[in-house]
Amino acid sequence: MRAARATLIAVLLVGTAAAATAADMVLTRNGELHRAVPTADGLVVSHRLADGTVTESTIPQTAGPAVSSVQVGVDELTGAVFVAWQTGDELVSRVEIAWYVDGIWSGPFTIAGGDGTAAENPQLMIDRFDTIVLDDNGEPIEFGATFLHLLWWGFTEDRDDGSAFLASVTLDGSGVPDVAAFNPFALRDLLPYGIGCEGIQNAAGLAHPKIFVDPQSGAPTVFASDFSNCAFQILSIGYEVVEEWVGDIKRRRAITVWRTESMIAINPDMVLASAKVEVGHGLDVVMYWDVDEAVAYVQLDENGMPPVKNLPVGDGLTREQAHEMIRSLVH
Repeated sequence: MRAARATLIAVLLVGTAAAATAADMVLTRNGELHRAVPTADGLVVSHRLADGTVTESTIPQTAGPAVSSVQVGVDELTGAVFVAWQTGDELVSRVEIAWYVDGIWSGPFTIAGGDGTAAENPQLMIDRFDTIVLDDNGEPIEFGATFLHLLWWGFTEDRDDGSAFLASVTLDGSGVPDVAAFNPFALRDLLPYGIGCEGIQNAAGLAHPKIFVDPQSGAPTVFASDFSNCAFQILSIGYEVVEEWVGDIKRRRAITVWRTESMIAINPDMVLASAKVEVGHGLDVVMYWDVDEAVAYVQLDENGMPPVKNLPVGDGLTREQAHEMIRSLVH
């Protein structure tokens, strides 16, 4: 089977949560820029064409509530525009999504939170899967599907007891997802085994799951913390084509297939309240955090927890420069 993938992501977030500010805009391959900005009138989405022409529209029913963690994605086959965001914070936070198809906004739809649970820090990716399959006569035919992946952190009473959640749905020929098909599941349930620990506390900076394209495999890849098992997970998303009968008609559809690429133990005794993580080349991982007059960091892998190192700041080296130098260790 021959397969090829063209991926457009809302943001290649393989760095800190601060880098998420770039997620409110996306540049398509034909040079069009889409951006979503919270205003007093609601979430305003601008569309700048390659010739400089700009149009704007406001997502309905988005005025008033505090909006953060805005994500934008575009299905380049249909031109459909997707915007996901967080409304509210702490125990009243929820993740919402809307899309713009044929000049009309649909939504907002609440995907998680608002039902006694909280949801925050969404990440959005639009991914195209194309392959060759055999028809009933054994002849090769083209088959393709476009997926929308939505990732976030969810919890009930305490963020530290939460998990990263993922929902993946296909888009129809117009670029419209099936809202009823958003069926999220907790990523910590995918762990092949547990790691004995008493949990990680007060590590809000690590409650930011990330979805990005692994530059080596080209596969959508998820990085997420699992506080209950004191581990980081790195999971890749693949696709398979399955056949099913609907009445007397046989149909083909694509499904997602998960593979655990890595599990990395976290020392729960470390001070992780301000910790951030960078995932780089070869899915190498470095975690870092600010301490007095230095930035502490540790390069992580599946072979155990290596010693923590400190990069002193001062004498012309700022914390921002130190952060950048540490992130560069995995690139």
